[in-house]
Amino acid sequence: MDEAERVELSPQVVPLLNPVPVWRARLLVDGGEVDEVARWTVTRGLTVDDEPTYPREGDYLVLARVLLATKQRDQAVGLLARLGTQAAAQGRTASMIEVGALHALALAAAGDQATALTTLAGALALAGPDGYVRVFADEGPAMARLLSRLATTQRAGRLELTDGIPQHYLDRLTSAATPGRARAPSSPRLDRSGVAPPAEPLSDRERQVLALLAAGKSNRQIADDLVVVLDTVKKHVGHILDKLGAANRTQAVARARALGLLP
Repeated sequence: MDEAERVELSPQVVPLLNPVPVWRARLLVDGGEVDEVARWTVTRGLTVDDEPTYPREGDYLVLARVLLATKQRDQAVGLLARLGTQAAAQGRTASMIEVGALHALALAAAGDQATALTTLAGALALAGPDGYVRVFADEGPAMARLLSRLATTQRAGRLELTDGIPQHYLDRLTSAATPGRARAPSSPRLDRSGVAPPAEPLSDRERQVLALLAAGKSNRQIADDLVVVLDTVKKHVGHILDKLGAANRTQAVARARALGLLP
């Protein structure tokens, strides 16, 4: 962070869009330096009653973390709800995922477990198809506990507002968010391409979806071609990414080609 702050910004960069101060504040909160970050939020002119704007979303996420760390949970819930509503209205999926993850933790901390699980499920439904991990894993043990409760609730059939989050994705996130459990897998045997083959083979339908991904088709176009609903395609894409160990579609297609799964 010290090195990043010493880099001279281009004249075209608006100071409010410089991400380094927000990154530093996030690290300080994670390190327990809450009082220092609380003073930082004051110097940045942030208050809980503001109507946040997109360019300062990162600042307000830090403020929400300070509110949570200082037990002002209801205020954090209200602020995050406004951030989430704004992100949804503007169609900013990445923001919806990040805000949703923190909002779920805030709701759980405030004692509203049911809404916390529903909020987390909504964020995971958006995140799963593209294989998001770190945005959840970085929240640590609190997120691991909430993910575990979500898995239990889902298995019991008590989560009615979602079609279900793949268990393998929940397991992956829970492991990544649990200290001591997140570790590199044992070295798999590589084939001649130098790419590890999937631990579980792709199904025939997943191969069809993979071929359409390689053709550059969107989820909606794939759903139309295969005559299935959009959510089904999203689940297939999530399974493909997980089986191939890919972070996104481009990487999945590249690995599939290296393994001879695509022409």
